[in-house]
Amino acid sequence: MFCGAQLSLYPMSDRFVEIILKAIEVFKHMEGLRLETDDLSTCVIGPPRRVFEVAEGLFRIAAETGVHVVLNSLFSRGCPGEPDDPICTPCKPEGVSSGLVNTVDLNSLSLTGIRVAAQYSLYPLGIPHYMDVIYRQIGLAKEEGTYSRGKHFVTRLEDDLSRVFATLYNTFERSSKETGHVVIHATVSANSPTTKKVDRKG
Repeated sequence: MFCGAQLSLYPMSDRFVEIILKAIEVFKHMEGLRLETDDLSTCVIGPPRRVFEVAEGLFRIAAETGVHVVLNSLFSRGCPGEPDDPICTPCKPEGVSSGLVNTVDLNSLSLTGIRVAAQYSLYPLGIPHYMDVIYRQIGLAKEEGTYSRGKHFVTRLEDDLSRVFATLYNTFERSSKETGHVVIHATVSANSPTTKKVDRKG
């Protein structure tokens, strides 16, 4: 089952155009993916793992410049509002028949050395027990070690870039086992000046 994402990259630099376009160019012609860019965002459609890899890759390329950069992202699968596109046809929950969920082992990842903070909201749509799904995924994020704390309306993650994106992807995949229509809204930040705390006792 395909999924889609709308990705908006915000480098806090007077070179923002160069940084954004350089990142998009890397993924522009990847086979098996659809990329459409306008003045608001880049839409990526394809298999879920590859869509999340593009989101992670775009952000990593921008973050490696050292400037403060923010990614505003929305991931969705099974949306019934896309009847004109066969790949967006709502589906049965992923993995229900097989019992399998294609998640990533965070301990097997190569770390990027870029520490990021993220906040996300999970929407498992079309089921009455949606809060059970949300609480379950927050608990699993705690087990993965990326959970930072709960905030109003969102959950905060902190860790290496690769581990945070893996938790977002795993949350998406695990939730897809329980309902055919899942949405995640996530904001990710790297190199923020607010993370540079001064030890005033020294």
